[in-house]
Amino acid sequence: MKTINKVLFTSLLGLAFLSSCKKNHYESEGEISPIIYMSFVKALHNGDDVVLAKEKLMGATQIAGVVISDRTSGNFDNNELVVQNTARGKVSGLIFKFTDNNTNINYGDSVKIEIENCVLGRENGAMKVKGPNLNFAKVTKVASNKEVTPRLVSLTQLYSEFLNYENTLVQVLNVAFPDLVGGETYAGEVKMGEESNVFIYLSTKTTASFAQKSLPLLASFKGIPTYYNANSNYYNTAKLQFKMPNERGAFNETGAAYANFPEDFELAPATSKASYLMPAINDVATFKTGAWRIYQGIISNVVNVDKYNPSGKQAIRMKDQLSEDAFLEMRFDLLSGASKVTFSYGVPNVGSITASTFDLEYSQNEGLTWVKVGQSVTNAGKDAQEAVFNVNVSGKVRFRIRKLGLGLNTSTVSNGLLNIDDFKVFQNVN
Repeated sequence: MKTINKVLFTSLLGLAFLSSCKKNHYESEGEISPIIYMSFVKALHNGDDVVLAKEKLMGATQIAGVVISDRTSGNFDNNELVVQNTARGKVSGLIFKFTDNNTNINYGDSVKIEIENCVLGRENGAMKVKGPNLNFAKVTKVASNKEVTPRLVSLTQLYSEFLNYENTLVQVLNVAFPDLVGGETYAGEVKMGEESNVFIYLSTKTTASFAQKSLPLLASFKGIPTYYNANSNYYNTAKLQFKMPNERGAFNETGAAYANFPEDFELAPATSKASYLMPAINDVATFKTGAWRIYQGIISNVVNVDKYNPSGKQAIRMKDQLSEDAFLEMRFDLLSGASKVTFSYGVPNVGSITASTFDLEYSQNEGLTWVKVGQSVTNAGKDAQEAVFNVNVSGKVRFRIRKLGLGLNTSTVSNGLLNIDDFKVFQNVN
């Protein structure tokens, strides 16, 4: 009886083990699938290289996923693919290093890769699958143009959880480059973000198709986090890199500010315009950026009244209660387009605080016609605020502020004074 019970118990254990195996990777018509979860494979690595023998993979021999590196961009080695897989809600990614070069596997391809007896390990910090028999003949393309949605993450979160995001597609928004001095291109490495304790580097190979493109001052990015250690294979002492799959990995780009901007309206003395109209000089004054038309406005320097930058003394004050529009207008063109315009605005601290409404406009035909940017802005406070307009204009361009002539102030109409200062234009990097 004891022998029978022992045999029965052993049989039940065996059935439970087989059931567990089936639950831990893909099944096909009741049979154990040859495809294993990528997260299962990655968990086999505990610091030392692992030979991916069939028995270690519960009988499987393949990994499936979607390619998130772009062979056409030149930003990845020709003999490598980065493949991402999502299984049971867990996103995982691996680099596959082949013995030959890629000629027909593209970004967004769904693939199956034969990995039996390949080696899982870290090379210069990055986790890879490689082996003397791993060539592109082991890759089967299942489908093309699969859409991979990147996971949205902050730079701080990416830094603190880098291992969890390694070799997968992520998206970070509104990234600045604090070490830029101007004129840099994508080629090489540049620190991302302004946090002093976060060191993630945007890394671009010199062979990338976008390597010589100008770096934006600010942008959002889609890319692949990976480790790089020039001196060993350890990831815990490696540099944290972020690699764009291709040029489309950067969006909402803001170029560097033009020389001499922001315009602080300090160069021309306030006494050069004593009234709101200057017919003798066609309402034009010259500042450090060039000539500006100031129609129904003055260069004002009244202390504790007008809104200035911290080191400035002057601002442009535009007249109130007009039935015609007032203008602060560039009389010169900028030649590298524009990606963003910012400036300070506020109500002068004099009399009653009354709102006004203004538009930002641009012209690409030397001021003959003008195009409105975004929505009208209504200013209702005396404290200086910053206006930010994102634009995407290529070629020569000039800008102006149009203060709307809404007429006299009434219970339903607000048309007060308006101050403008620190006008800044950023180049277009596209």
